[in-house]
Amino acid sequence: MILVANTIKKISLLLFISLVACSTDKEFVSISGQAFSTFYDIKLEETKYNRKKINEELSNIFVSINECCSTYKNDSLVSLKRDNKDTDLFEQKIVNYFRDVVDISNKANKVTDGFILFDNYDYFNAVAKGYAVDIIANRLNELNIENFFINIGGEIRAEGKKNNKFWKIGIESPLPNQKGIFKSFELIQSLSIATSGNYKNPGHILSLEDRLISKDLLSISVLDIKSTAYADALATGLFALGEINLIKKNIIQNDIPAFIIFAKNEKVEFFESKKWKDLLQ
Repeated sequence: MILVANTIKKISLLLFISLVACSTDKEFVSISGQAFSTFYDIKLEETKYNRKKINEELSNIFVSINECCSTYKNDSLVSLKRDNKDTDLFEQKIVNYFRDVVDISNKANKVTDGFILFDNYDYFNAVAKGYAVDIIANRLNELNIENFFINIGGEIRAEGKKNNKFWKIGIESPLPNQKGIFKSFELIQSLSIATSGNYKNPGHILSLEDRLISKDLLSISVLDIKSTAYADALATGLFALGEINLIKKNIIQNDIPAFIIFAKNEKVEFFESKKWKDLLQ
């Protein structure tokens, strides 16, 4: 998880739509663009799909999440709370988003004993990308769209299948001098995945009690059956523990489906928890 960044520059987002299909397969629509200063890419089955309605839904969701959760937007709900200003004028939907993010992150931190996300609300938006994925997924479910893949800056929700084939995901190589996929996985059920790491943005996650995070710790990915936001918060909380052995101990004790990439003796290695492997089998 990379922290959610700047405000959305325009309420009317640019949505680039292309159809991906062949003669024997169902048509899938790919919708992509920019939100939260990162990319988003949403693939969904053409069946029962109304492009205009989906475009409007996405724009409204992105604007609402930003209005709630952006610590870079001075008039967002969280920024006003941080600055001890009045928040009574926000609509109930935005207030509910705020409460959800607080509840999800507090739940995750009780499990990981990671850093406190909300001291002065500086890290409030740490799970906002994952939360936006969940809001979009819930809306697609409400629209009776069953097969889709949502990716917002690397935070992912996959449901159903694409032409009777399971969705596949790849964890990006954490090494700055290497590009491509470190390891790929097939999702045999609907799952969320979120990844935290300092390898592309050093220092953006602080360790518990301001301890230095081990330079050998490269990334942590977490799966969850229901919530991308919860996976996002768990990944951040675990990463903030800072020490590889401490993180592994926490993962094992709490049966967390996690995948760690780390350096050891100048080689890159990985650790897969039992729960992680169970969900992918």
